[in-house]
Amino acid sequence: MDYIYSFFDYKYNIEGYSGQDFDGPMRTVYLVFSLVSILILAVLLRKMSRRSMTRYLRLAGLFLIVLEAAKVTWESVWDIRTGHGFNAGGILPFETCSMFMVMAPVAGFGKGKAQRCALAWLTTIGFSAGVSVMLFPNALKWYPFWTFGGFHSMIYHYIMVLTAVLILVTRYIDFEWKDILRAFFAHFLCTLVVVPLDYIKNWDYMLMREASGIPVLSDFGDRMAEKGRCWITTAVMYGVYFAFCALWVSVWRMLQRMPGRMQNDTACYPAGTAERTENC
Repeated sequence: MDYIYSFFDYKYNIEGYSGQDFDGPMRTVYLVFSLVSILILAVLLRKMSRRSMTRYLRLAGLFLIVLEAAKVTWESVWDIRTGHGFNAGGILPFETCSMFMVMAPVAGFGKGKAQRCALAWLTTIGFSAGVSVMLFPNALKWYPFWTFGGFHSMIYHYIMVLTAVLILVTRYIDFEWKDILRAFFAHFLCTLVVVPLDYIKNWDYMLMREASGIPVLSDFGDRMAEKGRCWITTAVMYGVYFAFCALWVSVWRMLQRMPGRMQNDTACYPAGTAERTENC
């Protein structure tokens, strides 16, 4: 190891680090630990009551809001102290994954259609975003594994994936085809805030202006930006997010109708309802 650091050191202060943990074994360690532990928790908690799952959604959302506030404050203080100024284009909670902090509380505290849209988002776009960063923990390009910067990202996305899995295995909702539109609608509402800011400030939050970092699409986004046609990239990204909604709802519907899963349908989902009963 050719770099020395402490847990709360900032990326500009860690001399000699250039993403060694992203390219090295620690990335694999994180992925294996995440997959195995989520599988174990899914088995252990599959019979969690609806009330307990609701409490989990509330706590998960609130915990990540506090964690994100701490991270933004910590990073901002370092940015300002090191002369970089406030990084409005990089650390505000406007990323796709940041929407978890909206959706989880709505799913936990909300009712009716709002709750359903949030749950659909958590198990489609939220699940996709969490798994993507779990596979490619980009924070490790800037921070070593054993740092607050690295831990923040790894914990955040771990909870995103775990939440989606728990919603699925506890049968918190019974998926319908309409959930494709519900998930996309929830995401679309969030973009109504993000997209105008992306264009006014030349940001790329939620990847809606230049699709930064996405294989193939990022090159396409760069070309569109050069031609002044970022709106085409925005339209493509809407299509990508809709595709994630359609893909996962289709997969979840197929899984919940497998032979072995049907035996509890009558007890868990009384006729005319799409939500799990308290005693299921």
